[in-house]
Amino acid sequence: MKIIVSHFSPDIDSICASWLVARFMPGFSQAEMRFVAAGKTYEDMPVDSNPDIIHVDTGFGKFDHHQNNDYTCASLKVFEYLKIQGFLKLKYAKTLERITRQVNEFDHFMESSYPEPNADRYEFMIHKIIEAGMKNIIHDDLKILEHVFIELDSLFIIFLKKIQAEEEIKKGYVFQSNWGRTLVLESKNEETMKLALKSGFELVAKKNPEKGNLRIKTLPGKKYDLKKLHDKIVKEDKKGTWFFHASGNMLLNSSSKNPNFIASPITTKRLIEIIKSI
Repeated sequence: MKIIVSHFSPDIDSICASWLVARFMPGFSQAEMRFVAAGKTYEDMPVDSNPDIIHVDTGFGKFDHHQNNDYTCASLKVFEYLKIQGFLKLKYAKTLERITRQVNEFDHFMESSYPEPNADRYEFMIHKIIEAGMKNIIHDDLKILEHVFIELDSLFIIFLKKIQAEEEIKKGYVFQSNWGRTLVLESKNEETMKLALKSGFELVAKKNPEKGNLRIKTLPGKKYDLKKLHDKIVKEDKKGTWFFHASGNMLLNSSSKNPNFIASPITTKRLIEIIKSI
């Protein structure tokens, strides 16, 4: 029987470290969880003495960091071990490095130096939800762990898509339009649009190479209104299903809320020509 050992009242670091072991350490996907007082070990055995029992964030072993004041955490130590041992695919290693480095920031209270550290947006961060919210609702360490494992599974997918989007944005066609810095690309990844807009583009258009649908978005504000582009596109495209958002900043040829949409026959090359013509 494989066992993962963490401390009582687990925080984001101990939970993430346990998740890394359960999800990526060979043989530990069905491991049972055990909790001990911080700094202790399972049944007081010497830490790291049994390969079937892994301690994280407790016991002062190889996956603990309380032996000194180094800028690291249990999650980062588990990640580095998994990477060195060759247990991770390259794209997984890139993703998990981003996740564990962020957990390390949280574990060292580095958000205290973030811009506007008292802003409400930071209350949505996963470690705040665990410590200030979840532990007041769920009084069972194992249930908290199971719940946050799902959150971390979701974050893993989010970071996979984000890293993929970063690479796809580099391959897009960049030019200057009447809306400002503009990007047109082909991608199945919805994260490309929001990430590109956050990265300084003012208009982003994406065509799904499989479904054929187009999505066009700008930064919020009347300055970026897409009405002229909408009128020109629907005048040319008599086949596709188009939705012009009331904000004026979204022109959509698809929606998960409308599975019956018809993809536009307009190609990215033609779309670039249309955008440039306005």
